[in-house]
Amino acid sequence: MPSTSNVYLAAASQSIKDEAKSLNYTVNIVENNWDQTEQDQQVQEWLATGERAAAVLMWPAGAAAATNSIRLLSAQAPVIQFNNLVTPEASKYVKAYAGVSDTGIGKEAALNALAAVEKLKAEAVKFHGPDGKPNVVEIRFTAGYAAGDDREKAFAEATPGAFNVLAVEPTPTVDAQGGFKAASQVIPRFLGQGIDIVYAHSNDVANGVVQALEQNGLKPGKDVILITGTSSGDMTNLRSGKIWSATLQSPVIEGALVVRTAAQYIATGQVQPGEVTIESSSNKPELKVEAPHTATYMMNPQVTAENNASFDIWGLSFDKLMGK
Repeated sequence: MPSTSNVYLAAASQSIKDEAKSLNYTVNIVENNWDQTEQDQQVQEWLATGERAAAVLMWPAGAAAATNSIRLLSAQAPVIQFNNLVTPEASKYVKAYAGVSDTGIGKEAALNALAAVEKLKAEAVKFHGPDGKPNVVEIRFTAGYAAGDDREKAFAEATPGAFNVLAVEPTPTVDAQGGFKAASQVIPRFLGQGIDIVYAHSNDVANGVVQALEQNGLKPGKDVILITGTSSGDMTNLRSGKIWSATLQSPVIEGALVVRTAAQYIATGQVQPGEVTIESSSNKPELKVEAPHTATYMMNPQVTAENNASFDIWGLSFDKLMGK
């Protein structure tokens, strides 16, 4: 998996270890610096050791370029992929997928943006785009990162004709610093046209966008509505209302889910065809000895300043869901 210097990956990594321990498995985690070439080398090095594994949990650094490594791993152990959706090229080598649906997050962010627009229209707010449409700037994940591709596409498909998109700007890194750098490049270019909405692919990235907006004289939450994907990173701006909404993506649930999926496959040697999304239940579901589905997605409810304190999923508060 990529580096646990990222707060989301650190929490997911710990959840993987905890869930594995509860099921009497041990885990060896190998990190790369968001670099598929580095990850490919790590795969080669591990295979050369001759070590055996009950399963390999794979978060590709770059899914589009990871097929050969996944193929090599699959010859040694069943591969369960998480976080980045399985590409068509890799599908024959991956037994099952578990974790976030980036398409689902992009769609949920789009629905949140549309709801924000309707609320503001009811308050007689006027937007700056042609024919009164809101002007939108999208601050997306790093160019070529599959999760960003899926979130960008899903947002666009769920909002056909609703927005005037001024720009889609990739971040150099998927964190607040990367969000600040990307937003600082694009926001000054469109100040004159008026920016109504910024869609950032994660709350962590959006924290950097907040800083860039304020440095350009804009008030996030008032002058500009900031809609985000993943609910990662510092939540201060969300809780203050500077960020309008995020979408729950719990690293604790994702980590547990990929281990549970691997355990089900190891126990049965089979996969059920189809996709399922787990419910936002207050109790952690009992792990059944049954074949996992081809893809199992985690829930992605909206997170706002008003509701974050009342979360209760798998018996966990919002902060604990985020590994805090």
